[in-house]
This record gives sequence, structure tokens and C-alpha cells, in this order.
Amino acid sequence: MDGPVLVADRELADGALLRVLTMHRPEARNAMDSGLLAVLVDALDEAEGDPRVRGLLLTGAAGVFSAGADLREPTGDGHRRRTELFTVLYERLSNFALPTAAAVEGPAVGGGAEVAAACDLRVAAEGALFRFPGAVHGLPVGPARTVGQVGLSTAKDWVLSSRDVPAEEAYAAGFVQRLTQPGGALEAAAGWLELVATRDADTVRLLKRMLNDHGGVRDRVAFENDALRAQSETGQLPPALDRDLPRTVRPRRR
Repeated sequence: MDGPVLVADRELADGALLRVLTMHRPEARNAMDSGLLAVLVDALDEAEGDPRVRGLLLTGAAGVFSAGADLREPTGDGHRRRTELFTVLYERLSNFALPTAAAVEGPAVGGGAEVAAACDLRVAAEGALFRFPGAVHGLPVGPARTVGQVGLSTAKDWVLSSRDVPAEEAYAAGFVQRLTQPGGALEAAAGWLELVATRDADTVRLLKRMLNDHGGVRDRVAFENDALRAQSETGQLPPALDRDLPRTVRPRRR
């Protein structure tokens, strides 16, 4: 029986592997419930711990990247566990040691757009779209990372309005690095990862860490995660985020 995440490997020329993770809840447009998020976090741990894996590709099944958090999931804790799992996933993906790419076909909405933002490279097919939750469903985790990718004013446009951003606009703004014909996103993303895999693996890891540190990715993710956890636990945002929240991640895996 298929699970909420399909895991597959592509063997590269030198025997190394490209790990492909496919969100697989087509009946829910690949919406992220607690089960899918937990499997994704474990899959990241396994990939990073496997010396044969040289890159990670994240995509969605049935022509949809992800409809975001599964708001219909029944929970008895006010969605706190799902929120915690999502913050862990975003932290792990943003700081992942190996190169990552998102192959986006169809909608990448809310948490789906945030997960795509956490990858190093985004490849989108014409007709795909992104929508960040912004002021619609509370505080988003990932969109602040887009500031360094598209510019502050563009990030404000997308996040504060929560409007649909077509793949073509995202490509023109630099948020999407490759724009393909429908059905072509997966192969284009895999092609980039396979090219990076031909480079020295230790150098790639070091360069990625240097670039992330220079861009302030770790601090922004930590601050966003703390804000989201505070909102989940108290039902409201702290009145002064800079004063009331530490800029360090407090991982609480399960």
C-alpha cells in the first residue's frame, strides 16, 4: 500500500544516488497532514545519513505540488503537533546539507509554497502557481526566506496579499530558477541535481553552508519557527516579536 510519501532513488553514473520524495495524497491534493509531515522529516534524516545520496528532489503526485496544511485533519490538540512537525520540516529542509530542488507542477499553496521556498532550486511548469498564506491563515513559516530571493517589496506583495503568483511571474522575479513546459519540471530539477552531483561532494556541502550563513537563512528560519510555535501554543502572536522571541530554534521533534 502506498504511503503519504513515495521514496525513490535514481542511480547516477558513479553509483551515487539522487533521492526523490513525492508527496502522495492525491485525494487531498497532497495536503500536508501530520502523517505526511512526519514521514517527510524521517525521509530527510535518512537521506542525509546515507553517504550514497548526493541530492534531494521534492515533488507532488498527480500534477499538484501541495495544497498546503490539511485544515480538515481532525486533531485533539489544536493542531499543535502538526505545527511542530511543519516547523521541524522547514528547519531541516532549509538547513539540509545536500543540494535540494523542488519540482512544481500545479498549485503550491500555503505550506506547499513554503516547502518549495526552503529548497535550493525551484523548477516550475508553465501554469503552476504559488500562494503564501500571509494574513489569511495566520503567520507563514517560510516566506521571509523569499526576501533574499525576490527582493523585499516583491516578498511583501506576495505574502501580505496572499494572492496567486503564476509560475511565469515567479520566474521573472527570480523565485523560480527554471520554467518548463507542463510535465517537464521533474526532469529539469533532476538534471540540475545530477549536474551538481558531478562536483566534489565535500566542496558542495561547504559552499551551501557558506551561502546559507551569508544569506542569514538559519536566523530567519529560527525566528519564524519560534513565532509560529508561540502562535500555535497561545493562539496569538507575542506583542513584540524581537523582544519576546529568541532567535534560536527549539527542536521538539515529536
